[in-house]
Amino acid sequence: MTDGGASAPWVRDTAERTVQALGTSLCIGIHRPGGDTEPLLAAIAEIRAFRAEVYHAGGRRPSFRAPDGRFADAEDADLRAYHVTCRDDDGALVGCLRAAPAESLSSSAVEAHLGPARTALLMGELGTDRTGLLEGGRLAVTAARRLQGVAAALMLVTLALARHTGRPVIWGTAGEGEGQHRFFARFGYRVLPGSSAYAPRYGESICVVVHDQRDTAPPVTEAIQMVEQAVFGSV
Repeated sequence: MTDGGASAPWVRDTAERTVQALGTSLCIGIHRPGGDTEPLLAAIAEIRAFRAEVYHAGGRRPSFRAPDGRFADAEDADLRAYHVTCRDDDGALVGCLRAAPAESLSSSAVEAHLGPARTALLMGELGTDRTGLLEGGRLAVTAARRLQGVAAALMLVTLALARHTGRPVIWGTAGEGEGQHRFFARFGYRVLPGSSAYAPRYGESICVVVHDQRDTAPPVTEAIQMVEQAVFGSV
């Protein structure tokens, strides 16, 4: 089983804490792809500005701030994706993660990173086409709420969403400079060998990570099922 180095007791305990916190200290929401309705566009605008401010990191990644001073991180994928969000009790956005149906994307971050030939080879190795895939990305948590379970909740809810929507595989890119790829691995993602490359916009190397729920350790599957039931009801 390719569990990506996941720690089974840690994943199970994290899932239990996430379920206990849902609706109290962790106010999780899921925005579904649904056209250009005004509420969805407003939510996406808020998410884009939030992500950009997090990634800007006080000037460390200057491309996330426009010349007029606004924080900007607009991508076409946002309009075709699920957005998992976490808010504080006062409604302030503190974290988000995007998961886009792969066949809906005009531009894939994974394909841009790997190139078409290796992307096709990877899909063949996974035994799936784009209709079985979600492309994950844009994980962002405000500095004040890190190491408080927000990122873990976003990760688990996104994996539960993949299971709930019948898309067992998630792939995406993850930064290596701050160890984001190792964080993904704790949930059963595996790093694609030879995929590391420097990304000037982020000022660090990034790699491709893959999560395949058809081939994970039972405790990881059980943790995802636990969160799925808590978020989506009886399954």
